[in-house]
Amino acid sequence: MRALWLGGIEPHLSHKEHAMQRTSRTHARHHRTLRGRILRGAAGLLASLGMAAGLGVGAAGQAAANPMGSLDAALTSTGQPGPHRVPGHYFTSPTAPAEQQRIKPRALLGPSTPIMVGDSICTLSVTGIDTAGNKVGITAAHCGVPGSPVRSLDAPEAGVIGKVVKFGNLDYSVIRLRPDVQLTRNYGRVALNRIGGPAPAVPNAACKTGVTTGTKCGPVLGQLGQTFVSHICASLGDSGAPVYAGGRLVGILNGGFQPLPSCTTPLQGPLHSPAVSTTWDAIAADMNALGGSGAGFRLP
Repeated sequence: MRALWLGGIEPHLSHKEHAMQRTSRTHARHHRTLRGRILRGAAGLLASLGMAAGLGVGAAGQAAANPMGSLDAALTSTGQPGPHRVPGHYFTSPTAPAEQQRIKPRALLGPSTPIMVGDSICTLSVTGIDTAGNKVGITAAHCGVPGSPVRSLDAPEAGVIGKVVKFGNLDYSVIRLRPDVQLTRNYGRVALNRIGGPAPAVPNAACKTGVTTGTKCGPVLGQLGQTFVSHICASLGDSGAPVYAGGRLVGILNGGFQPLPSCTTPLQGPLHSPAVSTTWDAIAADMNALGGSGAGFRLP
């Protein structure tokens, strides 16, 4: 295996480079540190699974350019029914839940809400309340930088619904949300009643729901420390998606392995990269250790 993509595929490498150019040197160093930690964890896990471990890091969670002409038409005709909310992907994307339609122009935010972080499409892992009483959301850190404005793709009329306020020591970020947003633990097909605890044991299934590929499940392949790998179909835009089992949030989606392709079309079948995730327990422990926004996180 050659690379770890972070919610993206190879054409998005330039996006990451451009995004880092827009950050301060401090933020750029933080991204490099995060990538190094993910690589070390993934390399160790791959080695434990008997797989090659020559890794590099891919891109953030922004959408790709749409394939052109007849290729796009062919992939559309052989793909799942629309909507296809992330260009260049042909799985049915989740649509806004009925409750979001009922309360608009307010935003409903919960596990699997599709979001724009700056100019990157990503997915919310979960929303809740921290010790200070702030409404907060969690997504992947590589989706943006502190200060990045956040919008809900399911409630564009709500405008900016929060901003990234904190990076942790892992690939997650904390979004401070506006007081008037409505939080939920049940969003679309995702219903969470607990957070934390171990990832499912090998080879039991975990599931994820993201804006690009929807809800997909697959067997857990292995775990090493705070990182676990599962054969779940995912791609860019799914970054930050909740990874769950039996109504319990067990992790958040971070990326996958190149040169294996991410999921772009159902024609691939099982021929796609496994997904790399960080355990929720590790993220919660890091938020609590750092204090401030996100510490003491609980479901709404």
